[in-house]
Amino acid sequence: MNKFLVASHANFATGAQSTIELFAGKSKNITYIAAYNDENTTLEKQLDDFFKEITEKDHVLVFTDMFGGSVNQQISLWAAKFNNVFIIAGFNLPVVLEALLSAEPITEEFVDKLIQSGRVSLQKVKLQQPTSADDDSDDVFFD
Repeated sequence: MNKFLVASHANFATGAQSTIELFAGKSKNITYIAAYNDENTTLEKQLDDFFKEITEKDHVLVFTDMFGGSVNQQISLWAAKFNNVFIIAGFNLPVVLEALLSAEPITEEFVDKLIQSGRVSLQKVKLQQPTSADDDSDDVFFD
């Protein structure tokens, strides 16, 4: 079974959760960790809870907010114990949605494809300034 973890410092993961659920719906296969928010729940405890549920039959993809950040480092230590866990650091919404909505098993090739897709989805939006002849409609944006 494909399983997912979205983990971040502070509220980034839970903010992403509300948007992900808007587009993909709620799923039992995805866990969100907002690290360092609750003094009563440590990151180590949250990771222990997540990783103790992983079996050899699972394919796991973890999204972390920053490569080399403390959340990414801690998850990497836990994930190193498994052959079926992959991590993408510096995730964006299109990549998470693509992964969640895909029927493909999580493999090295699939993760590489997701990373390439994430790079493509990061785009500069070229803005066109309206001229005096243009009205303020949204049509100008989509020309």
